[in-house]
Order: sequence, then C-alpha cells, then structure tokens
Amino acid sequence: MTTKSRSRVAPRFELESLTDSFEGQLASGTVCDAIASDKSFASLLSPRGQPIHIERCVWRSVTVADAKAQRMQLRDSRIENSNLASLELTESLLERVEIASTRLTGATFTEAHLKSVLFQECKMDFAVMRMAKMQTCVFERCNLTDADFYGADLAGTVFRGCNLSRADISHTKLNGADIRDCRLDGIRGVPANTDGLTISPDQAPLLITLFGIRVQW
Repeated sequence: MTTKSRSRVAPRFELESLTDSFEGQLASGTVCDAIASDKSFASLLSPRGQPIHIERCVWRSVTVADAKAQRMQLRDSRIENSNLASLELTESLLERVEIASTRLTGATFTEAHLKSVLFQECKMDFAVMRMAKMQTCVFERCNLTDADFYGADLAGTVFRGCNLSRADISHTKLNGADIRDCRLDGIRGVPANTDGLTISPDQAPLLITLFGIRVQW
C-alpha cells in the first residue's frame, strides 16, 4: 500500500526569545529556549550519564568532544554549521528539527525515531541509520555515500539531489519515498517495500537490475 505523503512541520521556536544559557542548563539534563554559538561541549549527557532533553534551541558552529548522546530527545530546534561527526544518537528522538551545513560523518542513528526532520547540505557519509524510523523527513543535497539504512523505515522520505552512492538499502521500507535526482552509483541491497517509490527515468535501469526485476516484451 502506498504511503500518503504529508508535509514536514518546521521547528517551533522564537529566535528573539532564546538566551545564551545553553551551557548553564546542560548540567540539569534539560535545556530549553537557548542558543549555543561557537561552542565546544565535552559531552551531551547529563553529569550522571543520563540522556538529555533539548527543546526550542539553536546550535551554530558547535562541536562535541564525547560522541555519546544515546536516547537524546531533541525537539523544535535547529543546528547549523556544526561538526557532529561520529555522534552516537542510538534510540534518540528528533522531532521538528532542522540540521543544515553540518558534518555528520559516521554519526549513528540506529533505532532512532525522526519526525519532521530536515537535513540540508549535510556531510553524512558512512552515517548509520539501521532500523531507524522516519516520518515526513527530507534530505536536501546531502552526501550520503556509504550510508547504512539497513532495515530502516524510510516510507515517505524525500531525498532531493543527494549522493546515495554505495548506500545500503537492504530490507528498508521505501514505500512512498522519493529518490529522484539522486546519485545511486553502487547502491547496495534489496528493499523490503518499494510500493509508490518515485524515481527518475535514468534510474530505472539500475534499480531494475538491483531489485532483480525481469522485463519481458
């Protein structure tokens, strides 16, 4: 059954109301209505190593020393021009989040839940999104070479002008997804569901071969 397309919901925050209290709130495990610019954080876990909750925040030019951020909850926020390579976001929740011009090389989103998330012009080569669930998510002009989507639910996900070369799409749900205008050189695996998948005519020969489809005249 084809997935009905729905529109992505943008983050809900008022930029003028944000304060520079992000770092000060971090120790409590919950951060709200704050901005962080040109910061380097030692960790995104609470002092006791517990997951943190972030709402209505903006990061600009942020780096994180300790990659561990499992089960983080991030809502109504925007991240831009940051370096989050190898960040560990297993079982995290991202909802109404925009991530732009950010390095996420090797970042791990295994079993994460992403709702209304926009990745825009991000470097996401070797990103791991195994068993992740995505709802109304959009990837725009992202480098996703060698990304691992094994078993992910990408139903309805839109990829615009992305490089998916050598990405692993084994057992993924691609029903209702859109991969037009994306590079698919060396893409690997066979999806679990492709009902309603939108592709461009030039992609058809490659995907027919990959999916083991027989064409008879």
